[in-house]
Amino acid sequence: MKKIVLAAASVLALSLTSCTINKPAEAPRVITVSGSGTVSVSPDLVSVKFIVRSSGWNVSQTVERNAINTNNAIAAIKAAGLADDDIFTSDYKITQDNSQAYPGQYTVRNTISVIIRNPELTGKVIDAAVKQNVGANGVTDFEYMVSDRSTALRQARTLAIKDAQDAANLLAGASGCKVGNVLEISENYTSTSRNDGVMLAKAANSMAETTIEPGKLDITSNVTIKYTIE
Repeated sequence: MKKIVLAAASVLALSLTSCTINKPAEAPRVITVSGSGTVSVSPDLVSVKFIVRSSGWNVSQTVERNAINTNNAIAAIKAAGLADDDIFTSDYKITQDNSQAYPGQYTVRNTISVIIRNPELTGKVIDAAVKQNVGANGVTDFEYMVSDRSTALRQARTLAIKDAQDAANLLAGASGCKVGNVLEISENYTSTSRNDGVMLAKAANSMAETTIEPGKLDITSNVTIKYTIE
């Protein structure tokens, strides 16, 4: 009789253990919050792209004229204070207008990209490149940059994380909970200039110098964090 009781007890213990193992774990309670951090810095680099565009019925003559204007623009840019390593061709195209039933004019486009390491020279460089219509035809791209982006971005990320943590603590505390571990983090960042870019103070045939107002460069980090709550 004693052996029978022990056997029954063993079966009961095995049954309880089996129920404990197979019982599904409860999903953790979570809270998802967003945070943002922005650091403003003064740009110390300017990226400018100049377009040299020439059109004509004879492709050889058009290419030659474009080459002359391109060389004029590059020489003027160097004379304005830029180093050879900061000037390069980023695009070159020869196209023909075939929108009609007969061949149209040829167009040669040469894009000169420059990096200006002293923003105060920007107006001078632009004026030199487009002077007297024997160089570049215009500016196709203009961007302020900062050489030490990593430091500013690290500061912005720290502010964004703190902003998200504060939001999580506030929401969880108001609900009678506590913030637990981090489950997920996602992030994106942007750089924006707080001004209107190039301010042209020069009329078509005026001798006035192009005025550049750099303003500030805002580097912003946006994070989304998922926490457990207890």
